[in-house]
Amino acid sequence: MKSLEGKVAVVTGAASGIGLALVEMFIAEGMKVVLADIDEIRLADVEAKFDADGADIASMVCDTSSERAVAALAEFTLERFGAAHVLCNNAGITGMGDAWTDPMDLWHRTVGINLYGVVHGIRSFLPIMTAQGEGHIVNTASMAGLLAMPGAGPYNATKHAVVGLSEGLYLELKMLASPVEVSVLCPGWVKTRLMEHEEAVASSPIAKFMTDFARSSIENDSMTPAEVAQRVLEAILTDQFWIVTHDDMRNLPIARMQRASDQINPTL
Repeated sequence: MKSLEGKVAVVTGAASGIGLALVEMFIAEGMKVVLADIDEIRLADVEAKFDADGADIASMVCDTSSERAVAALAEFTLERFGAAHVLCNNAGITGMGDAWTDPMDLWHRTVGINLYGVVHGIRSFLPIMTAQGEGHIVNTASMAGLLAMPGAGPYNATKHAVVGLSEGLYLELKMLASPVEVSVLCPGWVKTRLMEHEEAVASSPIAKFMTDFARSSIENDSMTPAEVAQRVLEAILTDQFWIVTHDDMRNLPIARMQRASDQINPTL
């Protein structure tokens, strides 16, 4: 797609952070946008703002961990706008905690949102895009999909999985000469409200370390969601698969693979 004007975008996790910045960017490009988020109150506030500005948008409360809910989102999109050209599977959580001693709910919740949310989005919207002969899917992973952080087992696992399934899907669609493109978004620290959903007091020393580190990095060392959204726009318009937003982090996955090739143990 060389132009997005008049096309339809769907964004999950759309009420804040990167998702909200994507919505704002798509509207500025002249797109119709469906906003999906599990936070009903914040979603309503955002929708009211865009409605007041005259944007052509619609919104739906959606728990992306539910296959049925995401399928309903696809149906809602077709009923409202008749097409879906861009899908941003963006909803996600950090899932901070002690992966090895906390209740398994930590894993279930993180996998449900971060991984199955992406799977459900692809399964619900890919057939639509294939049938209409045009589409682009953007899956939000993380630098944690290319590296491993201590104290973030569920997050590491789900973001690595999103990178892997995205690359596999990209190759499959190329084999099939599909009209649908795929990108994977791997940002570093971004100034969002991501940590608001985490416990104020961590459950273990390692969880406390990572929680404090993440909050500090988001506050002090991060780029804005609008900057990330601009990278996504460029990738959609140029059919670019990898979206690695932080230039100063690009060497880290390379160093990791070099250690793997040299059979050198991981290092902090």
